Amino acid sequence: MGNRKKLASIANLWYLAPALIILLVFWLVPMILVVVFSLFSWTYGTHPQWAGLSQYHIIFSDPVFWQSIRVTLEFVAAVVVGGTAISLILAVLLYRGIRGVGFFRSMYFLPYVLPVVATSTIWLWIYQSPVGVLDRFIHALGGNGNIGWVTEPNLALVSLIIFTIWFSFGFTMLLFMAGLTNIPSELWEAASVDGANSWQQFFKITWPLLTPTTLFVVVINTINAFQSFTQIYALTRGGPLNGTTTLTYYIYQTAFRFFNFGPASAAAVIFFILILLLTGLQFWVSRRSIQYGG
Repeated sequence: MGNRKKLASIANLWYLAPALIILLVFWLVPMILVVVFSLFSWTYGTHPQWAGLSQYHIIFSDPVFWQSIRVTLEFVAAVVVGGTAISLILAVLLYRGIRGVGFFRSMYFLPYVLPVVATSTIWLWIYQSPVGVLDRFIHALGGNGNIGWVTEPNLALVSLIIFTIWFSFGFTMLLFMAGLTNIPSELWEAASVDGANSWQQFFKITWPLLTPTTLFVVVINTINAFQSFTQIYALTRGGPLNGTTTLTYYIYQTAFRFFNFGPASAAAVIFFILILLLTGLQFWVSRRSIQYGG
């Protein structure tokens, strides 16, 4: 009996081996190498030289790094709050059975499955001043048709947030709709019989029972927002005046534009720690308010 269990365990390891090897090669090893590279002074065309923690001192002394942290936190907060709220509202509306629910569900989800480069290019055409679709529409209404959606420091980040919410909320909306199917319809029926209106049903039944789904959506949105890069590169290139330079774009510029691999690796380590801390904080806070079951 003991030999059978041992053979079964070995067989299970063989089945898991491909996934474990991929995880090791493409996740664990690169993560370790980034930590190691952050301790070396290394630019393109030179040999790495041991530098200790000096690479961290370099990025901590860089005002663009601190600006990128501020931009990242503003971007993530807006995308997570706005995207989660819009996804929840649309999920509730579609779940109530409006006409053409399948069509709307597909249309909302379509941007998520399209390549971000392609959709970013389309939105760049929409934002382009003064010949973009948006500016032309505003001009036709009698307004100023030269706004500069991606060239004005005060608007570029807002434009980036709007695009990111637009292309990502379809996926999280489907997650909320899946969560709504797990809520017994008898609860809404009983509340309706007791005289509860739609708002009372939402805040007393729907919202509390969706907290597990909401936690998952918030965590997914947070990680995806932190990792946003393609739309930043396509729409703003981190500008103007580094107004849309997030940590991911800062790491990219430091490594592949200025070829300073040591500081870029140090920034990547800090980036990982920041995501880890915020995700852990989300789980800790949400664990106190989540309700499971009907």
